[in-house]
Amino acid sequence: MKISDIQRLHEAGLISDEQRRTIIERFKLDRESNKLLVILSILGALLVSAGIILLIASNWDAIPRFIRLAGGLALLLGAHAGGWVFARGAKHPVLAEALHLIGSGMFLANIALVGQIYHMSSRPPNAILLWLAGIIALPWLLRSKAQHILSLCAFGLWMGLELNERDSLLFFDGGARQFVFYAMLGILFVGLGLLLGRTRFEDFGPATEKFGLLALHIASYPLTLGFFYGSERVAPGAWVVCGVVTTLAVASLVAAALNRRQTLDMQWRWVWTLAQCGLLALAWMGLTMKVEEHWYELHRYAGAHWIAVPVLFGFCLLQTQVGLFRRSPWMVNLAITFLALHLITAYFQLFGSMQTTGMMFVITGVFLIGLGVYLERKRRALLKRMHAPTPPISN
Repeated sequence: MKISDIQRLHEAGLISDEQRRTIIERFKLDRESNKLLVILSILGALLVSAGIILLIASNWDAIPRFIRLAGGLALLLGAHAGGWVFARGAKHPVLAEALHLIGSGMFLANIALVGQIYHMSSRPPNAILLWLAGIIALPWLLRSKAQHILSLCAFGLWMGLELNERDSLLFFDGGARQFVFYAMLGILFVGLGLLLGRTRFEDFGPATEKFGLLALHIASYPLTLGFFYGSERVAPGAWVVCGVVTTLAVASLVAAALNRRQTLDMQWRWVWTLAQCGLLALAWMGLTMKVEEHWYELHRYAGAHWIAVPVLFGFCLLQTQVGLFRRSPWMVNLAITFLALHLITAYFQLFGSMQTTGMMFVITGVFLIGLGVYLERKRRALLKRMHAPTPPISN
């Protein structure tokens, strides 16, 4: 539902001025038209923050220490003060959002500035953790989805740095196997997003779920590659951190499935939950499966990645169906994108003789034709059901 649809209903005389205004305010449709402006403002804020940091760095030796500190603090406070001023009255929410993002970026820059001037600890995870602690409350105080996504990114960055510090209790080792941790973390974010969607911070729910799904698809993609499964072993901390994230992810997904206020019916809620739990199991397979070098050639044709390819392919199909039920174009488009990516990846890994490749093209082509016919029928049935009049409620 878009604001243009409501406007057409109003012009047709089906709803009054008051009803049109109430619908737009209730579903916040007036914000939908500003998506491009929001994206441009966020990108602009990130570029401004990076530009200021680069300008200061290029003239670093010529700037006195006191001026460095005072200038960094002034930029930090000035950006947040400007955001607070423009947010008053909700007349310039996008500009306020951009200024608050610049302020959050300046906070990280000030941490780096103070650390460099006073030669403090050069351990990167500590700096990112301090930055995260400083911005973690802003999303909830400002009701800002952009700040919320920034906090999630900061958390992921901190975890990534911590997993690679040899003196850390969370030291992961294992090279590329760290991708499985981020796949698990993405599923956890999906569960938290579903739970947040039924709280007073419901605006954060869809953003968190989308962020988690994107992280899940990106981080699980390496599981479809034969060379991902090497012979390296992960450190003991990897088992602990993956176990904790898995437990929290399953708990959040089950709690969300038990919530009857979701748009999906009970059957599809549990199907969607079990599908994500299946991807957690797939991630654990990626964590534990090792291939010795002398077995690699055999693994290329009969390895664990040939389990991951159909599993992720099926998950994308299921996500497409769930996206249709929830009327979420974003979920559908993301699923179709990775559906095509998994298909292309499988083709490249199957390249061998012309006979083998040709046979795979024929089989997959027939499958896609049949799949297209099935999805088109489902789409028509869904649209017919969506446009059908609601039956009267019997007393």
